[in-house]
Amino acid sequence: MLRLRELADGDAESVRRIHADGSATDVWFGAMTGVQALAYVREAATDPGLLVRGIEVGGDLLGVVRLRLDPGRGTGRLSYVVREDARGSGHATAAVRQFLTGDGLPARVLAVHREANPASGRVLAKAGFTPTCTSAGLVHHERARR
Repeated sequence: MLRLRELADGDAESVRRIHADGSATDVWFGAMTGVQALAYVREAATDPGLLVRGIEVGGDLLGVVRLRLDPGRGTGRLSYVVREDARGSGHATAAVRQFLTGDGLPARVLAVHREANPASGRVLAKAGFTPTCTSAGLVHHERARR
């Protein structure tokens, strides 16, 4: 059973592994280090403009879903990542859907994925996002609060 939960310092190694494959390494300018993973976990716990939840299945932290809030615009920017060996099982879709039912979400949630990653577009579509434009190899999506 999938559950979303807050991250703790003890999750740093799992977070590093989640971000270790090629689809996430460009964000970290290479593979995420242990120091970066711990900083990521601590930022999730302390930054009031950031909502972060770990994606846990059967006691295994296999992904992260996060929302960077922009109160001035009434928006938030959603991102998520699932460990490479856990992809294709519906975990991302279930996690994003569950995350979007939470409190404190802005009226509009935005998300972006690479054109070369249509699976991410399918996750967003199943969670109620609509593509708004494509630019520089990125597909931009929006979801209005229901």
